[in-house]
Amino acid sequence: MKPTPFEKRIKRRVTARKQTFFASTTPGLKQILAAEFAALPLETEHFTMAEGGVVFTGPMKSCYLANLYLGTASRITMEVAEFKAENFRTLEKKLAQVEWELFLKKRSHIHVEATTHHSRLYHTRAIEERAVQIIQDHLDMAAPESPGAPASYKILIRVRDDRFFISLDTSGDLLHKRGLTSAVGMAPLRSTLARSILIRTGFSGREPLMDPMCGSGSFLVEGAMMASQIPPGFYRQFAFEHFPCFSQAQWNHLKKTAEKNFRNVETPLIFGFDQAGNLIAGLEQTLSDHGFSGLVQVDKQDFFDLGPKDFTDQAGVVVLNPPYGKRLGEKGETAEFYKRIGDKLARNFQGWRVGILLPEPELARELPFAVELHPLFHGGLEIHVATGKIH
Repeated sequence: MKPTPFEKRIKRRVTARKQTFFASTTPGLKQILAAEFAALPLETEHFTMAEGGVVFTGPMKSCYLANLYLGTASRITMEVAEFKAENFRTLEKKLAQVEWELFLKKRSHIHVEATTHHSRLYHTRAIEERAVQIIQDHLDMAAPESPGAPASYKILIRVRDDRFFISLDTSGDLLHKRGLTSAVGMAPLRSTLARSILIRTGFSGREPLMDPMCGSGSFLVEGAMMASQIPPGFYRQFAFEHFPCFSQAQWNHLKKTAEKNFRNVETPLIFGFDQAGNLIAGLEQTLSDHGFSGLVQVDKQDFFDLGPKDFTDQAGVVVLNPPYGKRLGEKGETAEFYKRIGDKLARNFQGWRVGILLPEPELARELPFAVELHPLFHGGLEIHVATGKIH
């Protein structure tokens, strides 16, 4: 079918051009994200580390691949406009000049999130309200009718020294949401953080992985996806699927290509244990729903009673997110608990690589083997991950 004039504009102004994207991440994970990014087959002309993440340029295909494959990114945004404005009159004029119909559909739900720094226009609520109204008015006048339910979009406005940087969220839900159902424990670990810890331990997906305090199973599910070579974003939907420029055919091709690389592992390689039977039951259902039952084995068992040689003869990776803070008690109790964990690991996990979350870096002294500390933010708190090899 012959493309319409609007479709020709989309191709000329968006899909045929290189766009600028920003992959943001949690503090402490930027180096890991950059390494992940460098390993992807992206058609990028520019890739550089920036405050809070990685900036890259490329076609829309690169945006699709980044959302699909990056396991430690929080969100991928696309640059839409940049200009200077020192008053609301100029801001409104500049916003109205953006060709919003190339990026958003008519009758969309639009959410604008603004932050300011060293700017004459500092009232974020006023900036957000004006932006929503101008964008909606523009779409009503310039955007063609589109079938289907109204889409939802998030637009980010960052203002620094009177310069406005306008970007469009291509991800939708934050990328730690993998699209898998899961049981929820008392302190669920975001999948992006779980993956970063597995990467720091050197987990390749080919050796045994054990989480003896697995809770809701973040490490187990991420480990299973890595072992099966399933991209982190394979099971979820993204905001870019509702962009006027979205190519369903190209997206289907990228997912089919990913699917060809899946590994079907039926021999138990990943082991999870917890004392809470209700969590184990929910986790078993999650694993079964996504075809991981043969790869991952879970059971109700106390860490201090188990031995890894009951499950595997090969040394691998052991990861732990122990209870701490209000879940455990006073500081002295926490130190004693970590000492027990360290002694258990040294006694039964000789030759294994370890990743263990520490609420305080001083707790590394309780471990009877050498570790390297990595700062990490979890639930708004700075914690540390200790990694090393157990000798």
